[in-house]
Amino acid sequence: MTDIPAGPAADQAVDHAVDHAVEARERLKQAARRAHRSRSVRASARLGLLANGLVHALIGGIGLRIANGQPGEADQLGALSAIANGPGGIAVLWLSTVSLWGLALWQGTNAAFSVAPNRRVLVFRRCLNVGKALGFALLGTVTFAVALGARAGGAETVRRADDAIVESPVGLFLLLVVGSTVAIIGGGLVWRGLRRNFREELRYLWGPTKLVVLGLGVFGHVTKGIAFLVTGGLLLAAAVFADVRWVGGLDAGLRYLLTLQSGPILLNVVAAGLIAFGLYLVARAAFLRH
Repeated sequence: MTDIPAGPAADQAVDHAVDHAVEARERLKQAARRAHRSRSVRASARLGLLANGLVHALIGGIGLRIANGQPGEADQLGALSAIANGPGGIAVLWLSTVSLWGLALWQGTNAAFSVAPNRRVLVFRRCLNVGKALGFALLGTVTFAVALGARAGGAETVRRADDAIVESPVGLFLLLVVGSTVAIIGGGLVWRGLRRNFREELRYLWGPTKLVVLGLGVFGHVTKGIAFLVTGGLLLAAAVFADVRWVGGLDAGLRYLLTLQSGPILLNVVAAGLIAFGLYLVARAAFLRH
């Protein structure tokens, strides 16, 4: 049986489909550029960076308290709860929620502007932008939940969820995935800080301002990366040994530092680094690259 030539009509249909896909992609990129350049989205991105910086600074402050024997919950939920309990805290949380979602939109659409010397680096940079956008969106969602009062009874709910995770093969597999991801992110933050790759987020700086901002960026990225590496390691240990005591977030990672030799010193350094990272985010909001 011989093959029947597709003919001009089929070729035209394929060409039309390809042209349609190219046009749709171009329209999507143009829409992303318009959103990215929008004044309202850009203003929201700056406010979102300020909100994120405040959260990191509060986490660092709580970490310093824990290092000196005082109570506290050194993670995003603990920091947001501290904001909620302050004067005008609920209004700040609502503003932060909208701003963080706006920051997520701005960061995600930044992928349309990504440039690189080769396709592999381009794909990496676009994935990095999307990953950051998802992180900001998640923080905005947590802020939204705290603003609604979802933190009530949260500790008991989290404890039950942790127990269910380590008792399930699927849960243990998820712990492996999440722990590996957190550890990889931590390693990436350390590398980004040491290489000072975060400079691409800022417009050109000079003089003392450049030294201060770069110093905050290096110290903040490296210490936050260390905190993530410890947290990811604990999650991996929890998955390997099926031990609920190792399950936890950033708060658990910071508290683990206290169990090490010179633990209080280590925790003080990492907590100070988280404060530095928060200040870096404030600087990034002020010197945001166009």
